[in-house]
Amino acid sequence: MDINEGTTTEDLWTPYKELAAVVESYLTNEGSGAPYAVHTFESVLRRHKQTFLSLLKNPAKNPASREEIKRGITEGVNLPSVGRTLLSKELVDEAIIISDMYNANEYACLELLHTAQRQSSRRPGLARGLLAVLLYYDGKRALVQALRELVMARDGVSWSISAREEVVSYVSRYVGQLVADGLLGGALDALRRCDLDTELELLRRNRALPPGRHLARLLAAVQNTRKLLAGVIFAASAQLGLERDILLRLLSEQMSSPSKGPTGALDEISLALQMALLYALDLSVLHRREDGEELAKKLPLIQDPDLISVLLDQLSPPSEPNQTQEGEDKHSNGLKALCQLSLGLALAALKRAPVSLLRRAEPKTELLDQDEMLVDAAIDGGVFEYLDEAILSSDLVSSEEYYQRRIHSLITDFIVLMHSKLMEMRVKAEEAARAAQLYAAEGLRAPAQRARLDALLRCVERLYRRDPLRLRRDYWAACDGSAPSCRAGGRAATLYKFVRLSGEVVVAALLPGYLRALAALAVPRHTWALLARRDALSAHHLLTALSLYYRNLRADPSPFAEHLHSSSLGASAVVPPTARPGRLLVRQEEVEAMIAALKLIAAVAKQDEAACISICENLQWDAINCMFGLICCHVPLPLKAELCLTLAALGGTAATAGRVWAALEAAQLVSISKDKRALNVELQEVECRMEEYPLSRAFLVLLEALCGAAPPPRALGAGSRAPGLAPYVRHALERLALPAPHRPYARPPERWQMLSLCFQLFARWLDQYEPAASDFPPPNTESDMNPPPGFPLLLQLHTKSEFLRLVLTTLDEAHELMDKQSAPEQEYVHKTLVSSLQILERALALERPLNVAAAEAGRAVLVVGLSKLILAPEGPDGCDRLVTCCRVLEHVSALPEAAARAVALLARALQSPVCARHLLASVLHRHDLAADVRHGFVECLETEDWGVGAAAHGTKEGVLLLLLQLLPAAPPSLAHFLLGYTLNDDISRSVLQEAGSAGAPRTCFHSILDILEEYIAPSGDTQKEATTLVESCYRLLYWICARPATSPPALRLLRARDYFLARHAKAVVNLESASPATVSARSWLLRACACEAGAAGAGRQHAALAALLAALAHAPHAHDAHDQEWEWCVIRRSLESLPVRVSAAPEPNWELFHAHQLRRAIAECDLPTGLGGKRISVSRVHALLSRELAALRASAPQRSLVAAEIQKVLDYVTEVNKQRNLAATLTHYYDSWRQLTEILFCVAPQDLLGLESKKNLLLNILQDLLNKIPPAEVLPQIGNLASGTVLLLLVNLRHCYILQKRESTLKTADFETSFFGPSNQIMQTKSLTLKFILHKILSWILVSGVSTQKMRVNLYGALLNFLNIVNLKPSSADPEEDVNATYVTRLDSSKARPSREESTLKSMAIEVINSFGENLCSIVCSDCIGGGHDVCRMVALSCLDTMIEINPGTDWMNTLTNQGYLRSLIDSLLQDDEGLKEALEPSPKSLRVLYVFESKMALLIKIAGTRVGAETLLAQGALASLANLRALDAHPDIHAGYGARDADFVPSVANRFRQILVPSLTLCDALLSTLGAQNHSCVLHATHLLLSHLECVDMVLRAAHPNSPQGLLIELEALTSVIARTSNREVFGVVSGDTALQSSAAGVQRVQYLMLALLPRFQQPPPESPEQDSILYYKIVWNLLMFARNTLEEVSVGGATAEGGRRAGAAALALLHALLLRRRAHDKLLATVQHQLHNVPAMTLLDMKKLLGAEATPASPVEARAAVVARLRERAAARRRELQLCEHAAHAALQLLWAHARLLLRASLARADSPRDSMTKAAALRGAVGEEAVSLRKELLAVFNERFVEELLETAKNQPPIQRGFLEILLKDIKTMIQFSPY
Repeated sequence: MDINEGTTTEDLWTPYKELAAVVESYLTNEGSGAPYAVHTFESVLRRHKQTFLSLLKNPAKNPASREEIKRGITEGVNLPSVGRTLLSKELVDEAIIISDMYNANEYACLELLHTAQRQSSRRPGLARGLLAVLLYYDGKRALVQALRELVMARDGVSWSISAREEVVSYVSRYVGQLVADGLLGGALDALRRCDLDTELELLRRNRALPPGRHLARLLAAVQNTRKLLAGVIFAASAQLGLERDILLRLLSEQMSSPSKGPTGALDEISLALQMALLYALDLSVLHRREDGEELAKKLPLIQDPDLISVLLDQLSPPSEPNQTQEGEDKHSNGLKALCQLSLGLALAALKRAPVSLLRRAEPKTELLDQDEMLVDAAIDGGVFEYLDEAILSSDLVSSEEYYQRRIHSLITDFIVLMHSKLMEMRVKAEEAARAAQLYAAEGLRAPAQRARLDALLRCVERLYRRDPLRLRRDYWAACDGSAPSCRAGGRAATLYKFVRLSGEVVVAALLPGYLRALAALAVPRHTWALLARRDALSAHHLLTALSLYYRNLRADPSPFAEHLHSSSLGASAVVPPTARPGRLLVRQEEVEAMIAALKLIAAVAKQDEAACISICENLQWDAINCMFGLICCHVPLPLKAELCLTLAALGGTAATAGRVWAALEAAQLVSISKDKRALNVELQEVECRMEEYPLSRAFLVLLEALCGAAPPPRALGAGSRAPGLAPYVRHALERLALPAPHRPYARPPERWQMLSLCFQLFARWLDQYEPAASDFPPPNTESDMNPPPGFPLLLQLHTKSEFLRLVLTTLDEAHELMDKQSAPEQEYVHKTLVSSLQILERALALERPLNVAAAEAGRAVLVVGLSKLILAPEGPDGCDRLVTCCRVLEHVSALPEAAARAVALLARALQSPVCARHLLASVLHRHDLAADVRHGFVECLETEDWGVGAAAHGTKEGVLLLLLQLLPAAPPSLAHFLLGYTLNDDISRSVLQEAGSAGAPRTCFHSILDILEEYIAPSGDTQKEATTLVESCYRLLYWICARPATSPPALRLLRARDYFLARHAKAVVNLESASPATVSARSWLLRACACEAGAAGAGRQHAALAALLAALAHAPHAHDAHDQEWEWCVIRRSLESLPVRVSAAPEPNWELFHAHQLRRAIAECDLPTGLGGKRISVSRVHALLSRELAALRASAPQRSLVAAEIQKVLDYVTEVNKQRNLAATLTHYYDSWRQLTEILFCVAPQDLLGLESKKNLLLNILQDLLNKIPPAEVLPQIGNLASGTVLLLLVNLRHCYILQKRESTLKTADFETSFFGPSNQIMQTKSLTLKFILHKILSWILVSGVSTQKMRVNLYGALLNFLNIVNLKPSSADPEEDVNATYVTRLDSSKARPSREESTLKSMAIEVINSFGENLCSIVCSDCIGGGHDVCRMVALSCLDTMIEINPGTDWMNTLTNQGYLRSLIDSLLQDDEGLKEALEPSPKSLRVLYVFESKMALLIKIAGTRVGAETLLAQGALASLANLRALDAHPDIHAGYGARDADFVPSVANRFRQILVPSLTLCDALLSTLGAQNHSCVLHATHLLLSHLECVDMVLRAAHPNSPQGLLIELEALTSVIARTSNREVFGVVSGDTALQSSAAGVQRVQYLMLALLPRFQQPPPESPEQDSILYYKIVWNLLMFARNTLEEVSVGGATAEGGRRAGAAALALLHALLLRRRAHDKLLATVQHQLHNVPAMTLLDMKKLLGAEATPASPVEARAAVVARLRERAAARRRELQLCEHAAHAALQLLWAHARLLLRASLARADSPRDSMTKAAALRGAVGEEAVSLRKELLAVFNERFVEELLETAKNQPPIQRGFLEILLKDIKTMIQFSPY
């Protein structure tokens, strides 16, 4: 909340709530930091000073204001909160009514109504006026609360707050001024005016009483206001006392009219005021604190010299005391006595004060001497009786720390300062006891008179019975020897002397009171040490007397007269001595003494386990058996109940529980066969008659204690009956629980007390039970052993039983009673409600295991299922119990434990989709119910943790976990309803608005966002640690943002909240010191931001993406003027402090357990966690070791040693879990950071994150990441993720490099310098980021083991991207650039010599790679051929490929060859043969072998780029392996296979085969290019490869034509290229003598025939269309023309292929003509594209969208223009490529035409070389050509005109002069042949 100088709304609620929030924020903020400046706090308090002085007084009514708002109906009024507005008549009427009710200003009431309208979403179902009334009272409460906190923050004598020193100093001055101006008097006046009955009557008269629970909240607000007002007085008095006037006024008012509670004791208001009186009359600070003298000087008792005398005048007893009046005078006298005692003790303390203080106070000596007179008067006035009955009889004192401290100080000061009075009280008590004995001896009834000492002991008992502050230790301080000073030591000795009254003779009348007081004061060690001494009163004395009493009862089985038998078992067994026929009859006093002794024993047993064991194991006392024996005897019922409670205390430890169980079984208190004995008789004949059930309740407490101390023994009762707890279960269930609702009760709360005890016991039994098949009884037989006690309960809960009906009915009744105010049984109703919910939740949790066990036992028919039974409708509304659980959540502020249990039950029940749908339908059936249920969940999330403990926190987490559980369900679900989505339509179309906007209700989503807003709100702490609640909120927020159905509405609301995610992302935490919950919360936030980035990028949400980028990628503030926007940005700082290693928990040295077996047992207890890790189940380990301990036969000392070792194991397991949780959390956080980083770089447009900033950010993050991750020490999970991040960041860097290069006009060398920095920086040692990155990646590859295949894949991928940056190949979208390549470098890449400008980056990369030596080469080569993952092999092959390309002259070729890696790689081609054939099946199992084969071939092709590599491949038999590859013979059917389309992922069979064929042919082509077509060995191997797969070659060559599918044309192009290059007649003539080729001569001729037959088919180009690739056509034509040219003379002589050769030659002219036409068209298209590219800067967005097409949707005009430029550059490059290939094909056609014409036209001119050679080649040609020459000459004459020749020459205009000259020579020769031919 922002604090301004003025409040925004001057109503009667908002300023007070803001004031309370401001005061709390300052006073609860520790340390030096504060959210706001102190002067702002001062201004706020100054503004409200008059408000405090006129407490609870409203601004007065104003007739003018009333008239103005009445005119506002027609004219409108100006309101600060809404501005100028017209008012409705209803609004004006409500404002006037509220103004009249509270005498408040009309404008303030009008603003209050407007505020109520805005707050209506927080109180659904409440009218505006009623809500305004609620806000009015809530505002008053907030005002008084702020005042009380200010008064409590005042510097004083009782306490101090941990706020800033200047704040405390100012508050002390401020409150002091308020007190001086009459604040406390105003508070008392306000308390008198603020009367509950008056307020209720006012509301009733104006019909302003709200309905239902809203009325309860209103009453609570009024009561809290009264309590806070009284608290103001109390705080002021406790800190600095009260001034004279206020003190006397308060004394007078409390003596005249104190307010009382329903029990007759003081209520909270009067108690607070009377405690204020006690603090005002207190000087105990003199001995309580070391600086007591200085603090006492601030108190009015010291400062005001006349105050003591005035008080003495008021409190001194009159000289003639009147008779004590009844009624009201009793309380006034009691208060007067209390004040007398307090003042007397203050005077006594002042008498003992230092002389300096007495000199300052200057009291008269006679005044100080009145201390004993005042104490005597107080004792005579019944001060301790009043303290006991009016103050300590309720639980209010124990609930307030400083109430208890003051009464403790009062009693201890009396014991120490007035020890003589204590002795007098004891003497009088003894005299009274002797007198009573004399009366009894005479047979007379003694007068009823309570001893003063007994009242004091009763006060001690009640005060310390509930002692959360452990104040009772002051009585035992002398035993510790820890007294800090002599004065404190004397005080401790006196207090301990009071405790040691047992060392002296205590009269019988005082014995019960003393024993009860000693029980309340019991502490560990010292109390047992006191009782262990065998003096007048000791444990030996008490237990021996108890044993003696039992033995006497057994000796006289009928100690009571028959007519007194019923009385002896009733509530009282007191009879006169004359009526005692038996010598052992016990009086009531003796019974009380025994009960008190039992209370003392029980208290000692609870406090001191060693004492408990001593009592149980002492055979002389035999206490346990003696107590059980007494329960079976005829003793009074209260004594039996106390015996059970004492046994419960003695059996409350694991060491003694077994002994108590054995004694309980031996006593046979509960029996199945005999119903007429023991407890059942007591229940039926005594307790039911008395309508009180103390013994039954005590027995339930005993069972609960025994079962809670240790697991019940399974063999209990063995021998006499079937072992087990069946009798006790039946007794508790059938005799106590089931009849409990129908029994009569003298006290109605006892019914709920009985039910709560039963249900607590049942819940414990169910918690201890795990279903097993052996628990089910065999059919038609009785089991030899009873099942555990939880089994029959669980079985009844899953069937239609009376027990289930009882639990469900009790749940409904308890929920109905929750709305009642301060019912007497409210505490027990709450406990019963919690236990019933716990029982149902546990039963639902065990439903599945129970069904499994029942199925195994063959008794599944017995189980119906609680998940079905709980859905049964009940009541007039027809609602089931799940709806009741939802309604319980509405009481979360009052019943946090019940709400937490209800949420847990809902989470269990709603795991079933049927239950979830049923509950949603039941809730939506009624609109009012739906609103209440949703608001109940909202209240659970918004309830304040302060004051309700961990239960409310657990409820919040339970609600969040429930929402997380229900969110994945198909919409609509309960989670969507609670989050505010619209369920009657597609929830993705919902509109989530702020609560109250357009009537929108407040939902759980708003509450979650408010919790997170509060978490990041500024505070004094430098870093606020997140709780598990905050972590769960962020987790739920992520899943809401991640799910497609819920994401769009949620993200819109988050953006409307000032870009919620971006603001939270700015709150950077220090991960090194953060808790795991904080790291996890931050992790879920980053994931939510990743979802927001992805959605904003996909939806073009420019503003949202800009806000997120501004928060993450920009620095929050510049460190200096030279800082860039990406320096120290959030996304880098989020990684900087992340720990990446977690030290393992050290394993202790086990002394008793075998280490190996223990590790194996612990490993068996591993459980998976939600974050993907594992944790050890501590409960399983504990259960396992406990079973081992139970089976161990050893002595008690040995068992204790084993138990200590077990605890050591559990501590070790807990530490291991902690470390595992930390490791999983860090991994999850890094994964979230990785997701966000990667998505940001993928979706951020250039106008938001420019390329330059993106590049710098990428480089710095890469450097940070590689610096952060030590490869050898990092967590394996983080290492895998980090390697993936490095990969994707380098992908983005390469993409950024490509885009920036496209936009640049610089050459490559200059651009690299501008992109990465000057070359001198590049070459500096590890100074440049790129060199550092490469070095780190290679180092990481070296140390990463082969087991981490995923990491290696990522690292190889990162290396590949890095090398691609270094060796970036030009793209068609890049600007044109001259390529530095020669004919030699194209044939042999190792001959390339990079220029000085281009060598910088490559030299750097080569230098770094070479620095790692052969070790790196060996690792990469091993991964290429190793048995790792196929993906790892592929990327390793690609990396090796690229590194050879970067440095063709590398020594790695020697390593590949010498170490056998290359040979293994080549041999693996044949090993992949079977896999490749399987990959060509219609439905392959896997395609991995196909992709690995492609990678291998790519590497081999790259190796073939150098002459050494090509020769090595030939020598190693690469082509021979391919020739033996049978997969190349499996060519799919041309007509069937090439029509099929690719599936979603799996390519068609034809495409798969092409992936095998084309790389094989490309390898042949590469070898031929490198070694040359004159290399006989290469040609031989290539020809052998073709002939080995002749059927495949035949199929492709026969089926191909220009309109064939593109895939077939690709195969044809690769095939014709190899055939054409191996058809050189000179080489082929030499190698044809090879035996293999001679045997395949027919195949060779067949291939030649098919090749020559293709050219006429391709003489006409296919029509221009997007589907047809002209480039492929031109390549195929060029290959065919080259083949025809190479074989022209051979085929022209004759033979089978002569006709094909002549046709091919004849087709050359037509093809040349067609190619020139197509060249003209390509030229025009290229000019058009270049014109468009030139006009791009002037294009509109519409023009650019037309060029891009509908499928492209750029994020911004900048990106659109860049996309258009890239598209046009690609088109231009394609057109240029087409034009170039078309020209090359035309030149080849011209050359073939020239050769063909030369053979035909020049045949007639050739002459024989000799007359004898009549059959020369020329003669043969002349005889063969015939008329072909004539027709050829005619065609040439028709075509070769001047224009045609010019077009041919135009094709060579951009080529070198030598090429153009060669073309001119050909044309000239053709013209010569045409001119001089004889035909």
